[in-house]
Amino acid sequence: MPMINKKYLSEGLRIFVGLVFVASAILKYISIDIFDLYVFEHELFSISITETLTRLLVAAELTLGILLISNIHTRFAYYCVIFFLSGFTLYLFLLPYLFEVDTVNCQCFGNALVLSRGESIAKNLILLLCLVFVSPKCFTIKKWHKWFMIVSGIALFIAFMVINAPNYLYTIVHKDKIQIDVPVYESALGNSGNEAKFTDGKQIICFYSVRCKFCQRAAQKLHLILKRHQLSEDQVKVVFLSSTPDSLIALFFYNQKIPPIEYTTFRVDTFLRITSGSMPVLLFSDNGTIVQKANYVTLNEKEVVEFFRNE
Repeated sequence: MPMINKKYLSEGLRIFVGLVFVASAILKYISIDIFDLYVFEHELFSISITETLTRLLVAAELTLGILLISNIHTRFAYYCVIFFLSGFTLYLFLLPYLFEVDTVNCQCFGNALVLSRGESIAKNLILLLCLVFVSPKCFTIKKWHKWFMIVSGIALFIAFMVINAPNYLYTIVHKDKIQIDVPVYESALGNSGNEAKFTDGKQIICFYSVRCKFCQRAAQKLHLILKRHQLSEDQVKVVFLSSTPDSLIALFFYNQKIPPIEYTTFRVDTFLRITSGSMPVLLFSDNGTIVQKANYVTLNEKEVVEFFRNE
């Protein structure tokens, strides 16, 4: 192959791999809450550390993609990309043997492009094959390149931490206050015929709508926290809108990979009066006394564990 053709092939494949990394980073970040829960499901880190590491990973992917496309510090980016792809491929091979997580979508491109474990492995191998024909020597070094790489990486990480902040950081900054009409809740619970079950010991009472995406994520997040710390799902009760068919409620639990939880329903107007129209709302109930409130953002792993374990 003529030298000029080799050069064009190398540049074309370098840009292609860079674009894939950029797309992967952007699509992950668009659905970062789902990616957070996917990583948290591995039970390796706390939810707070997980939310930081996912944004760091996305920033690294995007930075490497930009470096490859712009031909800046290509040698460094080239070997980092090989390390990333090799590491992710090894992880995917070992995934079913080490972790009990979903393999239908390995979150390579978030929720926008669903790739199974096998498809993700094939994608990584194709990218590694492309890199065989990429020469990391075809680039020039200028004094500002190093600073561009460092500053862009740090700037992207900070931007990702701010634009869609981790829940722990969002809670600190915004200090969400959840308004609950406790008398209306207690009255509705008494009328439901489930008061004894919903006030027995320490429980988390969850107000969910089956069609609310944040309710779905809160349900999954709470389930993963309980699973990680070996806490009983029996200590969770759910309140749905009375207009919700039982079939949709069963589907809600199934889609979040949660075992069926005991639930009751409140009339729509009563539900909205209790929660002030906000969903989801999680009430920490100690023998019927509401001692704490949370929503999807403010649901804190440490507080859940301490609530159930402290006598």
